[in-house]
Amino acid sequence: MIAHLIYNKYSLLACSLTCYSWYIAVAAHLHHTLIATTCSWSPYQKLRWPKPLWNTHKLGLLPLVRKFQIHDEPTNDPGGISTKQFNRRILRHPPGLTNVQELGIDHLEIPTFIPRIQRYFGHFSLTVKSLALRDPRGSRRQVLYFIGLFQHLDDLKLIYDEAKPQNEPENDLTLVPPFTPPLRGRLTATCFTRVDLLKDMIYLFGGTRFRHMDLYCVQGMRLLLDTCAETLETLQLYPCDPHCERLFLQSVQSLINNSTVWSFPGDFDLSQNKSLRTLETTVPSIDAMLVETSPDNPASPLTHMLSTITSPVFSEVVAFYRDYNFPGARFCAQTPSLKPRVYPPKRKMTRVKEENEASWHRGRFEVYRELHKVRNFQLVLCVDVWDCDGEYSLQRLKRYVANEKARGGFSRSSEPLVDYRPRGSRPHLSELQFGAGIFRSSIAWTPL
Repeated sequence: MIAHLIYNKYSLLACSLTCYSWYIAVAAHLHHTLIATTCSWSPYQKLRWPKPLWNTHKLGLLPLVRKFQIHDEPTNDPGGISTKQFNRRILRHPPGLTNVQELGIDHLEIPTFIPRIQRYFGHFSLTVKSLALRDPRGSRRQVLYFIGLFQHLDDLKLIYDEAKPQNEPENDLTLVPPFTPPLRGRLTATCFTRVDLLKDMIYLFGGTRFRHMDLYCVQGMRLLLDTCAETLETLQLYPCDPHCERLFLQSVQSLINNSTVWSFPGDFDLSQNKSLRTLETTVPSIDAMLVETSPDNPASPLTHMLSTITSPVFSEVVAFYRDYNFPGARFCAQTPSLKPRVYPPKRKMTRVKEENEASWHRGRFEVYRELHKVRNFQLVLCVDVWDCDGEYSLQRLKRYVANEKARGGFSRSSEPLVDYRPRGSRPHLSELQFGAGIFRSSIAWTPL
């Protein structure tokens, strides 16, 4: 029963009040995530730093925390998160976080923690496997020194709010990371322009071996694809943002081999990635990537990418209908909130809306069939809508695929598979409200 309720905070709270045995079963899921914010204007006073840390420590729940996030906004304090937020009283509590596997920090001022950085983050060294940094401040070596603190680190997120050149502080070449993390999981990079940081990472860590990558608006994308040529299995062409604010590609360039220039889907040459199995994208991204690159090169970026793949194990393209992009979901969905959600009775669509949605899908399926002519693959359609809205949308998508198959639109080899495949756990409802930057949920909800 708990397995079906772990994503519903209010159901877990109700279960914890049943009896002691139920509380023991629920506690690990209920206190899985610890969120603190340094935003002075936050309406949620219970989440103001360091109250969540103190309260969890008083109740003896710190060992249950698996995901620890410190959220910050640049408008709150231009200095970001520094040693000012950690006094002697606060430093007594973090060592109790003995099982944290996912660590996320906004606007971390790394220079303020050096050279005593082990005092603040050393107790996370053995347990953290996933690290998310939103706009970290410091030189290249300082950022890599912080990443190198976590000797079992597999997943890494480097998120920047804007794709603009970063002011590189003076680099200390004598600063060497204490460990060489394996970095064999997932890399997420958004609006990333620090190419020299990538080069130093490859040099100091002996290369990168990421199996999955989410890349959006990354300078030096060619460098990442080449260094993970032997290990890359899944390439995502969209950032982890459920609200689709950054999903539309703004421009497309012709194929350029320079590793330091801006790279867009039209630049991808995936012929060197021999282990590539899956391309993942969203429906809005497919729309943007089907635009012709130039009069001299009429092929669309997505068509170009599929034609360059030479991996013998490449098997599928996954297209996500994210959140409320699905017409049927928009018709019956409500905005998520911290209050218990009340589901209204399903309204029946009018005939005009049914026809409009059917026409919308037929046009989409025509695009998928054209892509299937470029390369043979299994198309997987996934709906990214939660709760009963997700079930409703999934049923409608299956029905439209069945109707298109009955009309003869799909052959047996090109028929899409309608599926729902979350790669990780969904966040608690409290995390939705603090969704800025790296803390937003997504269909993948990849570890931070």
